[in-house]
Amino acid sequence: MINQQKQVGAAQETFDAINVPVHRASTILFANSKEFLDRRQRLYDGYSYGLYGTPTSRALEKAVADIEGGTRCVVVPSGLAALTHSLLAFCKTGDHVLAADCIYGSTRAFLQKALNDLGISVSFFPSDAGSIHDLIQARTKVVLLESPGYYTMEIQDIEPIAREAHAAGALVLIDNSWGFAASKMFDHGVDVCCTALSKYAAGHADLCMGAITVKDEGLFRRIKEFVSAIGAGVSSDDAYMALRGLATLETRLAEHARRGLSLSNWLLEQPGVERVLNPALVGDPYHERFKRYFSAGNGLVSVLFRNRSRKALTEMIDSLTVFRIGASWGSSHSLVALAEPAPTRSIDGWAPGEYVVRFHVGFERMDDLFSDIRGALDRLEHAPPPGHFSESLDLPVPIASASVN
Repeated sequence: MINQQKQVGAAQETFDAINVPVHRASTILFANSKEFLDRRQRLYDGYSYGLYGTPTSRALEKAVADIEGGTRCVVVPSGLAALTHSLLAFCKTGDHVLAADCIYGSTRAFLQKALNDLGISVSFFPSDAGSIHDLIQARTKVVLLESPGYYTMEIQDIEPIAREAHAAGALVLIDNSWGFAASKMFDHGVDVCCTALSKYAAGHADLCMGAITVKDEGLFRRIKEFVSAIGAGVSSDDAYMALRGLATLETRLAEHARRGLSLSNWLLEQPGVERVLNPALVGDPYHERFKRYFSAGNGLVSVLFRNRSRKALTEMIDSLTVFRIGASWGSSHSLVALAEPAPTRSIDGWAPGEYVVRFHVGFERMDDLFSDIRGALDRLEHAPPPGHFSESLDLPVPIASASVN
């Protein structure tokens, strides 16, 4: 067998590319037996096996940590995995998790099923909370935030909540997928930032990946050890694609935010619109908190329409042609999704049958986007109001299920 490494000539020219190379590897070679036997010492910073990190994935982790304002990062297969792996790394049987009521549906399902099965109790606090002092238990190990909230855009007052959590000996985790590259959550007391890199970081709707970022070395080592122990890793090809997305992140995010505000202001003028939910919008009830915790918005805009009929809303959405129906967000493509918050809330008081329509503004021509929504709104305006006809077909399955993101 030819030893490929020995075929490289000493006089070979340096190959110095702009982009980090894709290092595909499972087996990593060692110079001698001692290095091999001591390979576990390389878990945190070196290379011992492809599953635990390659130069490509480590470059991505460093870049994400810099963006989040942290010092250490572990990339995992999805944004949900960032949350679930962190919770499992820090909680044990008998512990308690206190979570914002607006968290992502799949995260909530994990808390209520998987953690419950492990003997870890869970309770929720209002999504717009400014304090959790009276809700923290002696067993509370983690306080889980999500700001802005899943679909409904509430923002918790992060700094005082973090102080109260730390005073009780609890860690503060945040799902920072919305605020990635537009926030410095560690400056406000957050201990762990969990981010879905599938969204704006990657930016092209073509990969699933998450990141767990911290400033504390001890927390990093606990997370790295847990993630390695359960065999979670990412491919170098996907890490490369995420790195490529980061190269244009600032420019893309600014354009998404500009377009999101443009659509928000336009929607406010439409007679069929009751509320526009976008904390970057002046006049939004969470705008002051938005300015405190975020430096920019993005392309996500949620809407409450005056006509609350599910039949009318689904027909309106189905009539859209530029906005496509789909989960997730963050790419150049415009998306729309319908959700009923009530089935996945226990505190916030959303009424059954009250639906939110979420738009993600992509990079299609703005005139085409406005025209698309204008036609859909015209259809909604002429639809019968709730109660005018039987809505029995609406009853069996809530749209806002654990699998929708």
